[in-house]
Amino acid sequence: MMTSWPLNKLSIKRFGSVNSTNETAINLLKNRDFFNWIIADQQIDGRGRRGNTWSSPVGGLYATTVINDAKIDYSHMSQLSILSAVVAAKTIEELIGKNKIYLKWPNDIFMDDKKLCGVLLESICIEGKFYLIVGFGINIRFARNKNEANFSYLQEVYENVSIEECFNKLIINFNKMINKWDYGKSFMNFRDYWLTLTRDHGRLIKAKKRNIMIEGFFENIDDQGNLILSAGSKKEIINTGEIFSLDSHGKR
Repeated sequence: MMTSWPLNKLSIKRFGSVNSTNETAINLLKNRDFFNWIIADQQIDGRGRRGNTWSSPVGGLYATTVINDAKIDYSHMSQLSILSAVVAAKTIEELIGKNKIYLKWPNDIFMDDKKLCGVLLESICIEGKFYLIVGFGINIRFARNKNEANFSYLQEVYENVSIEECFNKLIINFNKMINKWDYGKSFMNFRDYWLTLTRDHGRLIKAKKRNIMIEGFFENIDDQGNLILSAGSKKEIINTGEIFSLDSHGKR
């Protein structure tokens, strides 16, 4: 089992403003400055998957943790991407309830058809050691500037929600769930929970694979965390990319 530390024993580095918490984490690791979590008030150059920008004004939770375990390598990334989405979803569920949110593969969380949370996993090898960087961005409280139409916020449901409360729950859930995951032995439990929170399971979607758009039905998530797409007589395995819903009403 992986080591789990109580909150008061964690090394948490706090910043006012950073380019991105993932980038800061990588730079600290390169400088042999080790930690458990990074949190920042805002990100100047927040990143999402595929190089997308993640709007990161004051009022959101921007936090990154690092996994350094000799038993974990790149082959675990798809599973840990799903696991991280479940960690975020469970955290949000404890604050506003499960019925308010839905998941989009692999790890985006929406509320009222607007993005509430994103997770970005990156990996790096430093001096022969593999590090998995897991960044969370959760919209907590409204930004001081005009609310962006394509984002949702926890404050819309839970008026007095605080960043610190959400961060503490995130840490607790991450520690608990990564230990329960146990290097993949319990992954299917997390996968099944993920599937209960998506609208796309069984629906017609488009998925981008190596810059090629493939249309098919979202059949399942396999035991590695990959998306299984049924495209005619073929099964396409998508381990990274982006999906787009085509059929918002009927299922297969």
